[in-house]
Amino acid sequence: MMENEEIIRGSVESIIFQAPDSDFLIFRIRIDENDSNLTIMGKGLKPLVGERLEVKGCYVMHKRYGRQFSASFWQRILPDTEEGIIRFLSSRTVNGIGPALAQRIVDVFGKETIRIIEQEPQKLLQIEGIGNKKLAMLTESFYEEKKVNELALALETHGVSGRFAGRLLQVYGEEANYVLIHEPYRMVREVEGIGFKTADQIALAFGINPLSEERLAAGLIYVLYDMTQSGHVCVPDNELVHRSAAILRAEEVVLREILNNSIQTGQLITAYYGGVTYVYTEEAYTEEVEAARHIIEMTEMTPLQTTSHVALFLERWQQDCKFKLADEQIQAVEQSLETGIMVITGGPGTGKTTIIQTIIRLAEQEGLRIMLCAPTGRAAKRLTETTNREALTIHRLLGPGGYVGTKQIFDHNEANPLPADLVIVDEVSMLDLELMYHLMNALRPECRCILVGDADQLPSVGAGAVLHDIIRSEVVPVVRLQTVFRQKDGGRIVTNAHLINRGRLPVVDIGGEFQFLEITDEESGAVLISKLYAQEIKQTGDKFSVQVLSPMYRQECGVDHLNQLIQEQTNGAAPEKQEYKNGIIFFRVGDKVMQKKNDYDKGVFNGDIGEIYAIQQDMIHVRYPEQDVKYEGREVEEITLAYAVTVHKSQGSEYHTVIMALVNSHAIMLQRNLFYTAVTRAKRKVILVGTKKALRLAVENVRTSRRFTLLAQRLREEELC
Repeated sequence: MMENEEIIRGSVESIIFQAPDSDFLIFRIRIDENDSNLTIMGKGLKPLVGERLEVKGCYVMHKRYGRQFSASFWQRILPDTEEGIIRFLSSRTVNGIGPALAQRIVDVFGKETIRIIEQEPQKLLQIEGIGNKKLAMLTESFYEEKKVNELALALETHGVSGRFAGRLLQVYGEEANYVLIHEPYRMVREVEGIGFKTADQIALAFGINPLSEERLAAGLIYVLYDMTQSGHVCVPDNELVHRSAAILRAEEVVLREILNNSIQTGQLITAYYGGVTYVYTEEAYTEEVEAARHIIEMTEMTPLQTTSHVALFLERWQQDCKFKLADEQIQAVEQSLETGIMVITGGPGTGKTTIIQTIIRLAEQEGLRIMLCAPTGRAAKRLTETTNREALTIHRLLGPGGYVGTKQIFDHNEANPLPADLVIVDEVSMLDLELMYHLMNALRPECRCILVGDADQLPSVGAGAVLHDIIRSEVVPVVRLQTVFRQKDGGRIVTNAHLINRGRLPVVDIGGEFQFLEITDEESGAVLISKLYAQEIKQTGDKFSVQVLSPMYRQECGVDHLNQLIQEQTNGAAPEKQEYKNGIIFFRVGDKVMQKKNDYDKGVFNGDIGEIYAIQQDMIHVRYPEQDVKYEGREVEEITLAYAVTVHKSQGSEYHTVIMALVNSHAIMLQRNLFYTAVTRAKRKVILVGTKKALRLAVENVRTSRRFTLLAQRLREEELC
């Protein structure tokens, strides 16, 4: 034992908290030695109410909850007292036994009860209320729990959390031990919640050879998938091998051979271009090839109407609306029905919304069935408001149809295309390759598509650089909007956005539309941001109209810390306020929260923002603009506080006021397209809080992370081997 560690023994009284995304637990036990209650906190397999434990750790003083015992390890001790056995059996661990039946069993068998259940279960038939059916149910339940405990102990003995035991037995049953020892990397594909790192930890703990072919092949695929999380569609083979060698601690020559084997067996696919071999997962390769094929076919569609016909429409339209379109706007409308696919791109205030409205009216006149969509719910909502027509997220438009393995499928696809003649997609800078592939698959051969977006904003969070690649290919017609129209409100924001995009510092004004508040240290800056948020929501009367943005999650002015400060400032703890603790986060009724991943069953998607309106024990109810959603148990890990979000998460949104942290510790993330994206999220007011050094860096740094993708080359139909 480490210094100051103690061992205590006792019976579990209750489970106070179980983290949904880890094996962290808080529970209370009654100590054998003095019959007092003690709160235990630590990581390990969830104990059962009534179980006796031996717990190793030390006493600590929690500033909010007082004296507790921080456990480094605990293990089960089968109950050996009649009271303990009764509590164990009636804790719903063993199906079919409640308190009354548990009492009757112990009255007959006393301290021998556990041995009887395990070794001579037929004797239980003499107990009133136990027949053959009940006996089969309770013995099966007892043995299942015993197997979970034994497997958990085996895992913990090897230094691995026992919390995976239940899932492993559910998937593999009696073969669980065999899989752990002989085929551990199967778990990456077959067990939810186990990725390569966890499977690798288990494999190494159970003695697999670190240089085995199974481990290295699984590691290569893991590294490739990990790199796609940074936006890459494919990866140069040399870089993949080099990075894998560092992570797996293996020789590059050995990994090169493993890679070649994976390519020959079809697990991975390659393309050769410009003297470099690029490696794809099978899914990414299919998405890139098929998306390119669909786009090329759409560029070959014949015009729907003559230019003269459109010109007559535009003349009448401008007369009716009493405004004049700019030359590039007219060009965009004229080309909208001439080709199967086109791109309209431009910054804020350049009239993208006006063009969309005009094209919709033209398409209606031609009798076309029109559908509008955007990558996120917030962007779709904005599109609905500006066009007065229903706009959906691309996910909802396609109709999520579940999964085949880990692959998402949709109701609308090549076999069941969308009933549309024209699909307009807004905020295309956010569109990743996977979603583009599914959208293209769902369009009828006669359907036209117009992609609208700002090419100077951040690229998509998902893999690919769809908008940039399509523009760069020069295969699809592109209309660039450059005329900035006068803005009645938010004019300073629009002007500054274009200044930033040209590499010039924004013009700020104290107390006006575009403010810069200089700070001397980041701790006080974070406090200032939380106070500004509170002030602004008082003025607007709407917590959703004000958004704090930060480039990163960590540091004093990062998203995580800012969320804690703002929550305490605007929605602090109160005796009457319901709370739910998830790790270090206290969720409270009234909190602004964000969905962190797509959940097709619930119909909520990554980036959706709502408000907690009720909390019940292990359940949280969130109200989103379109529906109410319930989160229960582990599902709570799908949401997080959203008073502050990253700039990436804000894409597609529009807020009355944006408060942005611009500090030196975030230098690695400060670049022009990120700053530009943040500023263009605001409609009426921008408040920058930070340092002049960080502000200059954000404007001057034009470095962007290169994304490996060959979509542009495929659109140009260049030769790829």
